Amino acid sequence: MKKFFSGVLGTVIAGSLVALFTLYINKEKIDVKYNLSAPISIPSEKDYVQQLRIQNVGNATAENLVITLNGSIQKYEIKKYSEQDNIQEFELTDSNGKQICYSKLPKDGSIIITMNINGSDSLKIDIKHDKGKATEVFSSQTKVGFALIFFAVSMLFYLLFGVKNLIDDYWITSILQYHRKKIFSRDKPFLLSESRWKEIRGMAIENEIASIKRDYFISAKGLQESSALNYLNNDKINKLKLDNEEQKKIISTTKDYFLKEFRNLRNMLYGKNDYVEILSIIKPDSVEESDWLTEREKIFSSYEEFIKSRCYDIYNVSKTDQFIKDALDINTISDIEKNKIKQDIEQWWLKNLEQWIRGLASDSGKNYIEQIFQTKKPDCFTPSEWESINNTANDKYLEIVLYELFYSSKEDYEKLLKNENSKINNLPDDCRKKIRKYAEQLYCLSIMEDSFILSYEELVDKYNFDLFDSKRIIRLIQSIDKNQSIEKLVNSPVENINKLDVPKTVDESFWNSIIEYRTQKAELNNKLQKMNSEESKLKLKIEKVSKQLDFINSFLDSPDTIDRVEDYDDLFSKGNYENLKKLKNLFTDINKTEN
Repeated sequence: MKKFFSGVLGTVIAGSLVALFTLYINKEKIDVKYNLSAPISIPSEKDYVQQLRIQNVGNATAENLVITLNGSIQKYEIKKYSEQDNIQEFELTDSNGKQICYSKLPKDGSIIITMNINGSDSLKIDIKHDKGKATEVFSSQTKVGFALIFFAVSMLFYLLFGVKNLIDDYWITSILQYHRKKIFSRDKPFLLSESRWKEIRGMAIENEIASIKRDYFISAKGLQESSALNYLNNDKINKLKLDNEEQKKIISTTKDYFLKEFRNLRNMLYGKNDYVEILSIIKPDSVEESDWLTEREKIFSSYEEFIKSRCYDIYNVSKTDQFIKDALDINTISDIEKNKIKQDIEQWWLKNLEQWIRGLASDSGKNYIEQIFQTKKPDCFTPSEWESINNTANDKYLEIVLYELFYSSKEDYEKLLKNENSKINNLPDDCRKKIRKYAEQLYCLSIMEDSFILSYEELVDKYNFDLFDSKRIIRLIQSIDKNQSIEKLVNSPVENINKLDVPKTVDESFWNSIIEYRTQKAELNNKLQKMNSEESKLKLKIEKVSKQLDFINSFLDSPDTIDRVEDYDDLFSKGNYENLKKLKNLFTDINKTEN
């Protein structure tokens, strides 16, 4: 009987302890933890990246979180628990840093803050909420140890008094929260039913997927170490005791998340090392080959654009060729993939280089083209492609030189004709011949222009006729004689042009046509002068008649007007003037008779 009462008392005490422990565990409790990653240097920059993760491991919602970050923060990004969460951001006035106010963080909720820190100085963190302060995951203030001790004591009482529900409700809960992966690798405990075990495994899978999705990666190395790969590689997932349905669920969800993060990293690539790292990621077994090839092709396209954007001096063939070689010196891509990228970049370079040559200005373009002439063919171009570039450069160089020649002086022409201009020596023979021929034509044109104002002796003093062969000199002398003879004919008085002899260098019909033109022009000028003289006389007569008519009209209104006409006005002839006076006297007598 005593043993019975002791057992009952022990059971009551154990039940009471279980009840107290249940109340302790289930009461609303806010427990916010945070963890700050080690600084990660950014290649080619002085900044470091750190990631702060904040999670509510309690069973109640934490309200009004105030996150104070003391440090030289250049920029930061917050991955919120929910898009609807409200965030307010402030600058610290008394020190460097930020203060972020986050509205609420529910049970199992977490947020991630990724920061760019200037230098490797330590970052000070202080996180508060309505019910207290957050603690670091590895802080001595954590209550996990106390909970585990209390849990161990309760387990001891459970074992002592045989309370089966304690294992079912709390031990499994702890496993799900902290060691859920162990559930995937063990058989069903004999104390649990099949349905309860299946439910626990389902919860563990959901929690594991949620935990994987909370990860945020800023480098390919981080993605390679992701826990998601544990479920995407056959050798690892096959070791787990998951049925087909469970495998499909966790693989499908994890694969989508892995590819999503892979695409996010693709948008964060800034340098060659970043591309090398992401291209070194090996395809997980559960990702289809076609999907993986599509993602890699997008990275290749992005890398092509990256290389093109860094080819700042496409006209510097040697420098650009070496840069492309260095950019494609990557062991993580196959020769087939490397050749495809190389061909695309070479075609882009060839097209843009030829367009750039065609668009060169005449003032500075020659220097760039001469640099191309002195450059050996790079390995990336075929002989025909390099010949095409040189032909384009030759044509542009010839265009610039001819344009400059047109506005050059006779001294420049003489240098070219004497082969003293070394800048055209790199041109092909046909281009040099064209330039010399054009310079010779311009030199001759200059001589012809001066032949209209200079004598032959003056032309010989001013120009170097030794630059021409004998045939050219003869033609020049004939042209000079022709020009000067025509100039003399054009400027001689008309009455003397018939006395001039026709020179041998001028066609007689052309000479006579000039004489005829000048003679007819002189006759037309004489006729025009006579017509102008007659027209002037006619205008005077018309003006006089007009004045007479105006006077007669005034005279009829007022006969006394005749008295105001002076003899020297010469408005009327003497007879007409006398007749007008008689009319005036007649009008006066008539007026007197009527009165």
